[in-house]
Amino acid sequence: MTPCRPIDRFLLRTLLWLAPMFMLWYVLAPLLLMPVVGWTHFALSHLFPHAIAAVEQQGPAVDVITRFTVAAPTGGSAPAGARGQLIFTINALKYAYGWPLLLALTLAAPTMLSEKLYRAVMGGLLLLPVPVWGIACEALKVLVFDMDPAIADQMGATPLTRELLALAYQLGYLILPAVTPILIWAALHRDFLGELLPQTQLAAPAAPKSD
Repeated sequence: MTPCRPIDRFLLRTLLWLAPMFMLWYVLAPLLLMPVVGWTHFALSHLFPHAIAAVEQQGPAVDVITRFTVAAPTGGSAPAGARGQLIFTINALKYAYGWPLLLALTLAAPTMLSEKLYRAVMGGLLLLPVPVWGIACEALKVLVFDMDPAIADQMGATPLTRELLALAYQLGYLILPAVTPILIWAALHRDFLGELLPQTQLAAPAAPKSD
């Protein structure tokens, strides 16, 4: 049975577009993440120059290279007491899935091809800060919460900054990647939303008749 309401047709088209857009996103992830890694490197290396040396891309993952040294793992080829530079890896894809969602919503909207292209590019650019925020907050979270307490002390962590960092990390991991693409799409498709959302007009109360 073919959906008759515009919103039903739109939701069905969105679902049909989701699978191919996620496949395309996964294949192109190393290319799409290049500006994300660049901006993350710029932000962290300038805001925390004493802690972050570089942020480098490894396919869909990100290596955070710090200025801290830690003891080498025991049982390896390194001699006892050896120390090495602290480097850890972050999966960047978990912060960037808003792009295929935004693209599926844009393609499902009944607009001209040129409009789809324009809104997809604009939406993708507006969405760029979301994965940058997520990766940066996870990098700081790892240093403050997951590493040796001495590293957190060198980061200048206080009870207040710990609470703010935990909140920022949860925001970047749970909320922004899922909600932001929908908000951006809605802002770029206000004309179409006017057709989807029911228009309700409240009748003004009748003025009392004067004798």
